[in-house]
Amino acid sequence: MRKLLMILGAIAIVASACGGDDDGGAVAAADSPLVAALADEIAEGTDADAPVTNREEAECWAGRIVGGIGEDRLTELGVSVDDVGEISDYDFTDGEVDVIVDSLGDCVDLAELMAAEMVGDMGEDAANCVAGELEGDFLNNLMKASFRDEEPGEDFFQEFLDIAAKCDLPLG
Repeated sequence: MRKLLMILGAIAIVASACGGDDDGGAVAAADSPLVAALADEIAEGTDADAPVTNREEAECWAGRIVGGIGEDRLTELGVSVDDVGEISDYDFTDGEVDVIVDSLGDCVDLAELMAAEMVGDMGEDAANCVAGELEGDFLNNLMKASFRDEEPGEDFFQEFLDIAAKCDLPLG
């Protein structure tokens, strides 16, 4: 799970973000031991580079991961209360990767996080411009590509350049 936190944190800092629009996805019960273990692992990984900054967000994300993928499937993959393990240890399907990535946006206001991270590098106005210009799929597609160790694709780079131009960001 720490690898995913680092990947998502780096993406949130370097790239862009979408807001957390709660789509009402499946959520496992907060008292589930597996949700608690996963939330503990996520919360342990929270630092300056992590997209999840507090216990509430960790519990939200863990609940959506367990609710969306299912305890039986996670157990089949080897995730257990005693050993959540590293995210890269598991052979998630593309649909399960979608659940993991999509559910983060339901629990964390990534646009707000991104704007706060960018302020020091580009100033408040530019940071708010970039965060305001991002489409919901932009960051999700980037995170999914990164999770799968793929390149994000030409559309991503063109969209990022368009946002940079609109927000008057220096690219050199």
